[in-house]
Amino acid sequence: MLEVRIAEVRAVTPRMREIRFRGPALKTLPSKPGAHLPIGVPDSGGQTVLRTYSVWTHQPAAAALTIRVLLHDPGGPGSVWASTAEIGDRLWIGVPRNKIVLDPAAPYHVFVGEETGAVPLLTMLAAVPDVAEAYGVLETTGPDEEFAAPGAGPAGARPAGSRTLPWVHRGGAPAVASRVLLRAVRELDLPARHGVAYVAGESATCRHVVRHLVSERNWPRFAVKTQAHWTPGRSGLV
Repeated sequence: MLEVRIAEVRAVTPRMREIRFRGPALKTLPSKPGAHLPIGVPDSGGQTVLRTYSVWTHQPAAAALTIRVLLHDPGGPGSVWASTAEIGDRLWIGVPRNKIVLDPAAPYHVFVGEETGAVPLLTMLAAVPDVAEAYGVLETTGPDEEFAAPGAGPAGARPAGSRTLPWVHRGGAPAVASRVLLRAVRELDLPARHGVAYVAGESATCRHVVRHLVSERNWPRFAVKTQAHWTPGRSGLV
């Protein structure tokens, strides 16, 4: 575990916080787009528990690393910590690791996820070479919860030519086994041959998307890479 301090905290959306760390170890820390890392956060009893979060940006030259945290309701220790974190707080983080990574040999890339999955997926999208094709769809509750890829600026103010993905809104519908996101994936106009898909977010939703791509579009299973972030009643899925 590496010692860091919080350098910045800001609200990205009403339910998402961005937390920026600084520390000497971040200068040499290896990190790939789509990585996640464990962070020691306090629980209600004052003990330290590990929670895993996706890396939003890593700037080794500035010895800085940024994560984005969705505040769940009701919130566990991670949500409580993220909503109360302050500049100057000291904590310990682990080394970033990847469960899904961009496939440089992919004929094209497809990104699918809800708001927790959108964090690593958008960092991966930003790393796709300009000459490569990219498709996909993201889901959240409503327009005020959307956010753009790193370096793309706020929604509605993206530089010309920067990559983005469409969002669909579930409103009050469940995020678990989301029918809204699955319907949007079914409506994607993809090339006839398979590409490589990266699916991240709620566990049951990930399974439904995988089943659609494999059973309905006849993709090989190896071409669908998944990263389950959460499911009700469990922690530590990543």
